Formats: sequence, structure tokens, C-alpha cells
Amino acid sequence: MSTELPLTPIQAISSNWWVLLLRGVLLVLVGIYALFAPGISLLAWALVVGCYLIADGIMAIAAGVVGWVESRGWMIVRGVLAILVGGFAAMHPALFGALAGVTVIALLGGWSIAGGILEIVVAIRERKAIEGEGWMILSGFLSILFGIVLFMAPLLSLSLFIRINGAFAIMFGCAAIFLSFKLKKLKAA
Repeated sequence: MSTELPLTPIQAISSNWWVLLLRGVLLVLVGIYALFAPGISLLAWALVVGCYLIADGIMAIAAGVVGWVESRGWMIVRGVLAILVGGFAAMHPALFGALAGVTVIALLGGWSIAGGILEIVVAIRERKAIEGEGWMILSGFLSILFGIVLFMAPLLSLSLFIRINGAFAIMFGCAAIFLSFKLKKLKAA
């Protein structure tokens, strides 16, 4: 019988500090890549999604055939659809990435325009009950303008969106690297 005490959660986390370091380095590298090559980053994302969907489809079909789920037929149909969409994404990553990206930009643009209109309507309707309704109207107008810009230049907006995500990945990666070294020092203490 071992007389060693079990590790506390902080000891367990600090003993694996290198995992957080690796994650941080990878995030920084992916972020830099997204900043300088947003198109290729979108292609890589589409390929990853395609491979994931194919694997998910295979697992869904297996679950349906073996009977791990109640609705076997629907699970098999879901699996076949996932494989078809995943195969399309893997064979045509540029088209899949562009369609998915432009769809997200269109949704953001529509949401921004609808939100801006509602903000203006509320500001005008409730102008006697609220203070600073002019600022609310200006905010609504800017939201509408932002939505229009997204619709007018969806690919440029998508490229900027990818770059912004790259910048955030770099920031999160740097934070993870910093934290990993703090955990390493904690382990040594």
C-alpha cells in the first residue's frame, strides 16, 4: 500500500504546466498566421470542419447501425448528411469557407441593422421617459451603418473578422504562456 497523499487540484494542474505552454504557443502561431494569411486560414478551417464532419458522420452511422441510439434511422440519415457536407467541405474548402464566412457576415449585418432600427424606435417612443435619447439614436444609426458596410463588402469584412480573431488568439496565447510559467514556479515551490 502506498502512503503518498493524493495530489491537490493545484498540484495536478501545476505538474502539467507544459500543456498550457504548448497551447499558448500554438495559439500565438495560429493567430500570427490568421493575421498575415486570412484566406489560407479560412481554407484550413474549412478542411478541419470537413474532416470533423466526416468523422462525426461515420460515428453517427455506426451508432445507428449498432443500435446505440433510440432513433436508429434518423441517426443514420444524420450521419450520411454529415459525411456529404464534410466531403464537400474537404473537396471544396475555398467554396465552403467562403459560403460559411459570408453567411456569418450576413447574419451579423442583418442583426446589426435590425438592432439599430429597434434602438432608434425605442429612443423615439420613449424619449420622454429616458435621458440622452440622442445618443441612443446615434448608436442605432451607427449600428445600421455597420450592418450596411458588412453587406456591401462581405469578403473584406470576413478577412477583417479572421484577422481580429487572429489578434485575440495571439493575446490568449500570450496569456496562456505567461500563466504556464507561473504554474511551473508554483510546482517548484
